[in-house]
Amino acid sequence: MRGLNTYETFKAVVDHAAASGHQIDAIVSTGDLVQDETRHGYQRFCAAMKDLKAPVHCLPGNHDSPEIMAELLNTPPFQYCGYAHYENWCLVMLNSAVRWDDFGRLEPAELDRLEQTLNDNTGRDIIIGLHHHPLATGSRWMDGLNLHNSHEFLALLENRTNVRCVIWGHVHQESDRMLGNMRMLSTPSTGSQFRPDSDVFRLDSRPPGYRWINLLPDGAIETEVVWLD
Repeated sequence: MRGLNTYETFKAVVDHAAASGHQIDAIVSTGDLVQDETRHGYQRFCAAMKDLKAPVHCLPGNHDSPEIMAELLNTPPFQYCGYAHYENWCLVMLNSAVRWDDFGRLEPAELDRLEQTLNDNTGRDIIIGLHHHPLATGSRWMDGLNLHNSHEFLALLENRTNVRCVIWGHVHQESDRMLGNMRMLSTPSTGSQFRPDSDVFRLDSRPPGYRWINLLPDGAIETEVVWLD
């Protein structure tokens, strides 16, 4: 894609994580896993991720096929959307993809599912993953492709002190902000990055990357981004 072999850079990220020495309890893949929506693409994704020997939680992005993902990425160690418990934490994975469009939206049924999951897990710390960004990036072109009903999404999280973190992909940039008591994180792409604060589409010179997230027993979060030279 644009002169970059994205499978090679993705595999380099997986290999780097596997060789890091960190204990990997789970992988969160926040969408745009396959550009061409082929079954073979998802099969290659499955084969590569099995090397990490951990559960893989997947959600769709605007370039994915939700139907193929739900079929091929919903048998252990893979899980498509839904939620999972890790000690006192609940990981919630949302589908913000709008078929044949690049912007995002959480449909009423998805918002209802989120609200029910939050209500069922009031005694746990919550981390939420989705593809589209609920906060502005400062890039005019990218912010037109955001989560279009982010106000509804964030309203559901308001006053829920156990929602500790929201993570997303889509923007091909690193960011780390606070919104009330919530850590708001975006993670770089395993391929190319987008230039920050650009009004028009431009690629950045930063290499592929990924993010470690350490969920602590007291609800705190430690995180860092790793860039591959």
